[in-house]
Amino acid sequence: MILQAPFIKEFGATADKMYQNGWHERNSGNVSYLLNEEELKYVPDLSVKRVFDLQCEVPSLEGKYFIVTGSGKYLKNISKDPETNLGIIRISKGGKQVEVIWGFNGVGKPTSELSTHLLTHETRLKADPKHKVVIHTHATHIMAMSFVHELNDRSFTRTLWKSTTESIVVFPEGVGVLPWMLC
Repeated sequence: MILQAPFIKEFGATADKMYQNGWHERNSGNVSYLLNEEELKYVPDLSVKRVFDLQCEVPSLEGKYFIVTGSGKYLKNISKDPETNLGIIRISKGGKQVEVIWGFNGVGKPTSELSTHLLTHETRLKADPKHKVVIHTHATHIMAMSFVHELNDRSFTRTLWKSTTESIVVFPEGVGVLPWMLC
């Protein structure tokens, strides 16, 4: 079913812009966006197509809907084929399962980082009830910067603020730098 929701087109355009601006390298990136009641009005069929168990529990997200990128999909392909590269999911069963409502054509499934995204959404919503999106990318310039820059929150943030003037508007609280570790 082709979904004629404005947020699908916006999602694709944003992903294209992220790719064109070098905010993620070719093989990386996934996004999850919390849908609201108004946006759900554009989804004519909210029936469950498939169910996946989660690797974590996110009980506070039960009943919430997200649009998320698919596992093994490229952000740059979203606008070309949203129904294959995206999916709409609902969190169910006390936050232990994901129900696919739309998308992920064929045997596709949500991003392999879905648990991380959902735990992040859960944490951010406690701090900011207006929170909507989690973006995970491997921004090429940030990757390069991480090899030559001191890795602490304060100095990394200050360099970003100085080098790209809109950074202070985009992340006024700064960025957090996690210590390097082997996955």
